[in-house]
Amino acid sequence: MKDFYERLNYSIGNEDWRVEKNALQIEPGNHVLCITASGDRPLHLLLDPCKEITSIDANPIQNHLLKLKCAAMQKLDYESYLSFLGAKPCNKREETLSQLNYHLEQECKTFWEKNKKKISKGVLYQGDVERLTKFIALGFKICRPKKMKQLFSFDCLEEQKKFIDQKWHSKALKNFFRLFLSRRLSELMAIDPGLYLSVDPNIELGAYIYDRMIAVLKQGLAKENLLISLILRGYLSEDAYPPYLTKDGFEVIKERIDRLSVKTANALDHLENSPDNCYDRFSMSDIASYMDQASFDRMMKQILRAAKPGARFCIRQFSSNHKLSPEYANHFCRDSSLENQLEKEDSCFIYRFITGKIEK
Repeated sequence: MKDFYERLNYSIGNEDWRVEKNALQIEPGNHVLCITASGDRPLHLLLDPCKEITSIDANPIQNHLLKLKCAAMQKLDYESYLSFLGAKPCNKREETLSQLNYHLEQECKTFWEKNKKKISKGVLYQGDVERLTKFIALGFKICRPKKMKQLFSFDCLEEQKKFIDQKWHSKALKNFFRLFLSRRLSELMAIDPGLYLSVDPNIELGAYIYDRMIAVLKQGLAKENLLISLILRGYLSEDAYPPYLTKDGFEVIKERIDRLSVKTANALDHLENSPDNCYDRFSMSDIASYMDQASFDRMMKQILRAAKPGARFCIRQFSSNHKLSPEYANHFCRDSSLENQLEKEDSCFIYRFITGKIEK
């Protein structure tokens, strides 16, 4: 998995920001620890007033992306910001990068100078996962052109639900998901190693994702769903923009960007080197899928030590299904009702949750 930490894996977050908001319930004086990944989550956490956000990632390239997004947000107007990232057409991205370089740390500046092609193409879609979704979307466009057009045309949920039942859902499509996300094919295509590193044996991944996708298409419009748009279209229309790409979100986050610090560190190492009782909130996303049970136990013990009394936590699990050890489980007061609610409401539909409050 070494090369996974030496490439740009994600450039758009595949998580519903509203879930994190409901789980963490951030308050003005809070110090939040989160995982960088695409950089979208730490930016979205700034939508709630907080004291400080520390964003960490073992992959320095993911941190370079977050720093680039921050610099673009701070130094560009909204329309120029969208165009530079790749949400809108632009033929001057490398020129804009030259302007932003004055505001980037040397290591970050050097990386983007060496990877100008990603900038010129629109960095928003240059992560490995995003480039893969373009390939998947091309297949849907070729095989289901009329149905694809119709799926993203609905303004009425009831009409969309009828369409899903009568024209979209099929055994053949479900079997395609089973095949594409089979372990052998996923490993052959070098898809995210987190898919199968610590997989729950009760999950057949392709069928699981397909069934969750069908369920979410009956809960909200396809054209407004970020993950559906990425998988089936390969890009985001304005209807599916996450907050940091919207005008209002841009303005709020920009004002609070100085509350964000970015560090390159393994999450376990960072937690073990953190002082006791230093964090109020933990947004640990899906790093559980990249851990065996022993590493997960190690992480939870360190979260307990580094947490202030009453701290809140949100841990997403995709293919893994780690359990809390009896050794420390009593300190993590899980809110099962909220976990079930978040899973049902999550528009990005692939995650299960461990969330609640820490008692010490």
